[in-house]
Amino acid sequence: MTILLALFLGFFIAFVGIIPPGMLNMMVAKLSVNESKKTALLFGYGAVFIVLIQCFVGLYFAKFLDSHPAVSDNLKKFAVVIFVVLTVVFIYNGLRAKQPKKEVEIKSKNNRFLYGMMLSSLNMFAIPYYVFSSLTLASKDVFDFSIVSIISFVIGSGCGTLLVFYIYAVLFKKIEHKVSFLVNNINFFIAAITGIVALSSIFKMISN
Repeated sequence: MTILLALFLGFFIAFVGIIPPGMLNMMVAKLSVNESKKTALLFGYGAVFIVLIQCFVGLYFAKFLDSHPAVSDNLKKFAVVIFVVLTVVFIYNGLRAKQPKKEVEIKSKNNRFLYGMMLSSLNMFAIPYYVFSSLTLASKDVFDFSIVSIISFVIGSGCGTLLVFYIYAVLFKKIEHKVSFLVNNINFFIAAITGIVALSSIFKMISN
C-alpha cells in the first residue's frame, strides 16, 4: 500500500507541476505538429529522464532535511512562503495566459532526446518543487522517506510527467477547442491547490 501511495503521490505532484503550458509542454506540442508524434515523444523521454534525476535529488535532499528537525522545521515555514508565492505566480500566469502567446521556436535540429534533456536541465525550479512538496506530504504523515517510497515516488513522477507530454503531443491539438476553458484557466486551478496547501500549513503551524 505504501508503494502504491508513493507512486500516486509522485504521479499527482508531477502532473500538477507540469500540466500548465510551459517551455517543455509547448515544445512537445510544437514538435508534434511540425515534425511527428514520435519526435515529440522522443523529446519528452529526454525531458523525463532529467525529471527522474531532479526528483530523486530533491527527495534525497528532503530526506536529509527531514532527519534534521531543527533545519526541517525552519524550512517547512519557508515552504509555506514558497506555496504562497507559487499561488501568486500561478494567478499571474493565468492572467498573462489571456494575452496573445508568442510562438515557441524550435532552434535545434539535433537528437531530440538530447534536446529534451538539455531543456529539462534548465528547469531549476524542479528540485526545490520536489523538496518542498515531499516535506509537506511528510508533515501530513502521508509520505515517508524510505528508499522504497522514494523510488516509487520518483517512478510515479516520471509517469505523471510523461502522461502530460503525451497529452500535449497526441491529444492537445485534437481536443483543443473542447478544453479551451480548462487550458485558459489551468493556472487558476493550480493556484487554488497551492493556496489550499499554504492555508492548511499555516493553520497547522498556528494550532501547534
